[in-house]
Amino acid sequence: MIEIVSALLPPVVVGGAFIAGIVWLVRSEGRARQAERARRKAGSGPE
Repeated sequence: MIEIVSALLPPVVVGGAFIAGIVWLVRSEGRARQAERARRKAGSGPE
């Protein structure tokens, strides 16, 4: 049983790191888009 767990551990760690990287990328893109919308909204005030 320990052989199976030790064989599966590296792919699980790599997969977890990959998923964490994707989540980080998606969240940073969302923050960038939100900041861009805020800049556009602030720049288009009443004239």
